Order: sequence, then structure tokens, then C-alpha cells
Amino acid sequence: MGRRTPILGIVGLVFIVFALLEHWMTYDPRAGYLSIGWYAGAHLIAGVAALIWYFWAGSGSITAFAKARSTRYGVNAAIYSLAFVAIIAMANFMGVRYHKRFDMTASAVNSLSQQSREVLSRLDGDVEILAFVDPRDEQFLREVIDIYDYHSDRLKFRIIDPQVNPELAQREMVTQVPTLKIKKGERSTVVRKIDEESITNGINRVTADTQKKIYFVEGHGEGAIDDSESPAGLGLFATDLRGQNYEVASVFPAEAGAIPDDADLLIVSAADREYFPAELKMIGSYMEEGGHVLFLLEPQKSAELNGVLGAFGIFPGDDLILDRQMRLFEGMTLGTDPVVSHYTDHPAVSPIKNRTLFSVARSISMASDPRPGITLKPLAFTAESSWAETDVARVFEAGEAELDENDKKGPVPLAAAGSAPPGTFGQEQDSEMRFAVFGDASFVSNRYIRQLFNGDLALSVVAWLAGEDQLISIGPRAIRASRAYLEPDQARTVFYLSVLVLPELILLAGIAVWWRRSSL
Repeated sequence: MGRRTPILGIVGLVFIVFALLEHWMTYDPRAGYLSIGWYAGAHLIAGVAALIWYFWAGSGSITAFAKARSTRYGVNAAIYSLAFVAIIAMANFMGVRYHKRFDMTASAVNSLSQQSREVLSRLDGDVEILAFVDPRDEQFLREVIDIYDYHSDRLKFRIIDPQVNPELAQREMVTQVPTLKIKKGERSTVVRKIDEESITNGINRVTADTQKKIYFVEGHGEGAIDDSESPAGLGLFATDLRGQNYEVASVFPAEAGAIPDDADLLIVSAADREYFPAELKMIGSYMEEGGHVLFLLEPQKSAELNGVLGAFGIFPGDDLILDRQMRLFEGMTLGTDPVVSHYTDHPAVSPIKNRTLFSVARSISMASDPRPGITLKPLAFTAESSWAETDVARVFEAGEAELDENDKKGPVPLAAAGSAPPGTFGQEQDSEMRFAVFGDASFVSNRYIRQLFNGDLALSVVAWLAGEDQLISIGPRAIRASRAYLEPDQARTVFYLSVLVLPELILLAGIAVWWRRSSL
């Protein structure tokens, strides 16, 4: 036997041990236990070849090999290595079973705020969260889920790709991603952002002891909130509001004698019959006392509402918005259904990034110098190709229109919002007054609420009016620590290099050094 031949036996054992280790760590039950990868196969062949060479070169017997001092040292080293691996595995097992997170970032970007932890600590039942996300956002969402799961086992997340499961998206009426549908019992709400503030507010909304109440004014020919079939009904809009955990009801102010005290939002729609003077006074007084009102107007309807709005600096135009539209087989034509894609940065519409569709709408103008304390801001504009036609009768009777000097050229303001802090109108105002005005009422009707992103726009405006933006404010924190997201092939390469190849090379180098020194 050559002087250096015995090292082949040790190297052969090392190859075989790493072959078995790789096969155990990458074992796929679906492929079968005999399915061996290239790494394990190559190491087995090399290990067996080294052992055969060792015995063929003159060892003569396995007994002599087992009794050799080098074999004993090699076995001892292998036992120590296996013991070390067992200790690491046990430590990982204990870490998984008794999990403890430590956020070492300076601004705690990888943990929940105190407000979120308080909301989760109050959960008395399971909360289901259906997350409809693009596959590109799934990894980030899973990180967020891990953080919430660490603080509460009451949250049941389910990640859904709407392209793979369109029937679920349709059943939950999801029209865009990301969308998180948060449910608890019969209550539910929708959030559009994957961040702590949005998710925590959604959880808080469905678990709150009280519901905000929205009243629709009726009695003047408005669409009914229990009518989900006729085109002019408001049943689908009311259903969406209930789905956002609002309580919805109707009120006829002339019969009730006052706006209900528990009204968190009043929705006033233009209708075929005029409002009574007493009703107009009730609406104005409700606003001055800090009420929240959504006005949905129509051309040539409910002109008496202009007086109420004028007192707060809003002036609906006596016009009709027209827009040039391209129609198949007709070319460029004029239409009364303007498409809106330009929204301002007002919090009532800032979440809206997609187009909405209106029908038979009027313009909304604002006073340049409203009453002291009132803040006004436009919400949405039509396209540049549109204008506000003042000769409305000609459009309705003859179907004709042309842009002249009396008309307002686009972009035309279609909606506006206003607010006033407590005390603006006297001591009786104990909360911030908020109102929004749209020059169209039909965009929330059954016929249009499901068109484009009309429903999202309506719910966003309602949330601002009802004060949903004032639930829980979580201040901005530093950007999360950078992470490298690896493709499967990249992750496999990192695994082999860090877990198998480098340790194996270090072990072989150590054996070579030891053998060299022992041979001197």
C-alpha cells in the first residue's frame, strides 16, 4: 500500500456521507426515495471509487481498514460532525416550537405598532382575510402575514390569485388588485393597500362594537335602497355599504321632523319632486352642527338644493356635460356619459386610480372666497374633449349641441368637497363638518354602480365623509430592510454552495492538512 493511499478511505467515506446528507435534505416524496440527484449520484460514485481504490491498493481486508488509526480518527470526526448537526437541528426545532421574534431595526419596521397590537389583543373570535393579490405582491404579503400571525392566532389569511380563481373574485365582487376582504361573522370590509395601517383599520372596523349609520333621504322620487333590480334603484349601492360594515336606512325629513341624531352620514339625491323648505333648513342646520352630507345632483332637477349648497360656497352649473366619444361604425360622436380619469389628491378620492363613468351630469363650481373656516377642493374633472353645455333644452329636445362662448370648456369639474373645523358655525358644532357634491346621481344607481370603478369611487368618498380615515393613524416608518428574492435555481445554488460544497471543501482541506502533518 502506498504511503498516501489510506487517505482515500477517509475521503471515500466523506463523499458517501455528503451524498447521503444531500439526498436526505432534498428528498422529494413524490419522486420516490430511490430518485437520486446529480450531486448525490456523483458523490456516491466518487466515494465508492475511492474505497475500491483503497482496498485494491493493498488494504487487504475491511477489518484492517476499520482498525486503522486514520479510520478511527475519521469516524470520530464524523460522529462529532453528526452530533453538531443534531444540536443545530434541535435548536431549530425548539426555535420553531417556542417562537420568539426580535426586531432589531431602529424604527421597528418589521413589527406591529402598539395600536395594532391593542386591536389584535381585543379579538374575541376569528377574523378571515381574503387577500386578492398579484403574484408579484405575494411574497411581501406573506411577510406581513407572518408579522400579524406572530401576535394573534385569530387571523385566518387566504391568498388568492384572481386570475387563477376568477369565480372567487366575482363572488366577492373584487374588481382590482390588491384587495383584502376582511370578514368577521356577518360583517365585512374591503381595503386596497397591503400595509399595517389599512389592515389594522379594516380589522378594527369589522370588530367594532358600533356601526356607523348612513341615512338616504327619500320621499321625493329617489331610487330605493331596497331596490336592486330596476336601473334607477340604489339597492346595489346600499348592499356595498353594508358590505363595508355600515348600517343603512332611509329617512323622510318632512315626516321625521329632523335629521336623526344617530346619522353619521346623510345622502341627499336630486329627485323628481321638490324638497320642502323645512327639509332644506334641516339639511343646512345639520351641516352647521358638524354633520356629513353627500349631495348627488342631476341637471334640471332639485334646483332648491342650490340654495343650501350656495351657503357653503358650492354652485351647481345650470348645464349638461358633453364629451366626444368614439363609437363603432359611427366615428366620433357627442355623448352624455363622460368618463373621468382625473382625480385630485383630496383624501376622498386619492385612492382612486382608475376610470369612472357618469351619465347626464352637471358641472360643479366653487366660490373663490367661501365663508371663513370652510375649505373647498375639487374632486374630479372630465376630459379636455368635454364641455359643459348651457343650452340644455336644445340637447334634450333636438339632440344637438355645439361649443360656444357661453359654455365651459373641459376639463370640467364634476365633483367637489368641503369641510369646516368645529366651532366654525358656532358652539353647536362639536365635530368637523364634511360634505361632497357630485353633479350626477346615476353613477351610484344599479345601472352604473358596477360600471368601471364607480363602486370604488362611491365607497371611497363615503369613507371620508363618515370619518373612516380617522380610525387609527400609524405614523410612517423607515423603509423595510432590503431583501434579496431569489429564483428557485438561484436559491438551489445558494443552498448547495453554503450547506454542502463549502463545508465539504473545508472538511476535505482539514483532512488533507491532518494527513500531511501526520505523515511528516
